Amino acid sequence: MLEARTGMFFERVEMRVDSGGAGRFRGGVGLRRDIRFVTPGEFLSVIKKTRSRPWALDGGLEPDPNQVVVFPGTSREARVSTKRTRVQVGDRVTLLTAGGGGHGDPGGRDPEAVREDVAEGYVSPEAAREVYGVRDV
Repeated sequence: MLEARTGMFFERVEMRVDSGGAGRFRGGVGLRRDIRFVTPGEFLSVIKKTRSRPWALDGGLEPDPNQVVVFPGTSREARVSTKRTRVQVGDRVTLLTAGGGGHGDPGGRDPEAVREDVAEGYVSPEAAREVYGVRDV
């Protein structure tokens, strides 16, 4: 949940490639949000599943957990979950949401669906080859 009581500028909002758990039925992808603060104030993060991965079913793979990184790329960089953080103009936060867990053996995914996943930016060519076994992407 994002509540804008402190001025924020979203520098980046995009899908995260390979963030959905692999499976015969791939989990949905997560998002990346890079935020730069334009006024001083507080950033309150309230997020669950930062330590444990979303569940997968029947041989599917679990994606990475949610992550909140405050002050990325600085000496103050830290991963947090539920926390109130004082911010100044120019400070940054990166939010990485988890994708959904996969369902079924990734090797059972239709190769054409994997190629479409690569074309849409959901799955990298490397994961298509290494995880799904689809070489011609």
